[in-house]
Amino acid sequence: MTRRRPTLPAPAGLSLAAALFLASAPLRAQAPADTFKNLQVLPKDISRDSLFTVMRGFADGLGVRCDFCHVAPEGTPFPKWPFQKDDKATKRKARFMLRMVEYLNGERLPELPEAAKAEREDPPVQVTCRTCHRGVPVPRPLDEVLALTAGSAGTDSAVAEYGDLRKAFYGRGAYDFGEETLIAAARRRMARQDTAGARRFLALNLESFPESVRTYVALAQVAEARSDTAAALDALHRAADLHPEGRTMEHIQKEIERLSPPGTSGTSGP
Repeated sequence: MTRRRPTLPAPAGLSLAAALFLASAPLRAQAPADTFKNLQVLPKDISRDSLFTVMRGFADGLGVRCDFCHVAPEGTPFPKWPFQKDDKATKRKARFMLRMVEYLNGERLPELPEAAKAEREDPPVQVTCRTCHRGVPVPRPLDEVLALTAGSAGTDSAVAEYGDLRKAFYGRGAYDFGEETLIAAARRRMARQDTAGARRFLALNLESFPESVRTYVALAQVAEARSDTAAALDALHRAADLHPEGRTMEHIQKEIERLSPPGTSGTSGP
């Protein structure tokens, strides 16, 4: 297969990689000369303004600075950095990811089946670095981040991390701080038989979502896994008291009846 070079869409005159972002180039005043070395994915004749737009886009998309990929010798001013060096793995990864994005946008997505192609947005949605990264270097969902931290450093560290990330990123697109995230993190810990960690995540969730029926149902499942039937029933009754509708309420009532001692009504209210 012949690999396509990144195209230069009119009228901007930017490479495919440059088109990933529309960003300002505040580094222009400190920029190195217009001769760029070791360009392997971007066009070798790319203009200085276009290149800086691309680089600023990378930094914004991943929430990093230039030294994330480029070698920055201590005490060396920015214009004299050895930008051509490939010493950092992050720079090599960036090239791979650029080629992947080029392949998806330039070859795979245009080959959608005709039925799907007819339903594509106009203009078509393009895959960019921000599509996955959304302003963070490692694009893991928040529930996975927290579960990994809990597994490696303990639940206290994960709870502290959640607070730090919420302060730094709440209201931005990097992480989902909605009702389901901590429930998902609790499920991940349950899969590791860490019922204490799961319960801690769910209790934390109730601080932001005190009327979360799903959180109480999950707490009941954790309590049952710990052989604490009384706590499981308490959580289920709290869920029922929030009056969920339809199948959710039916499920809760069935669980209450299943866990209730023989001879009791198993109802959730007076």
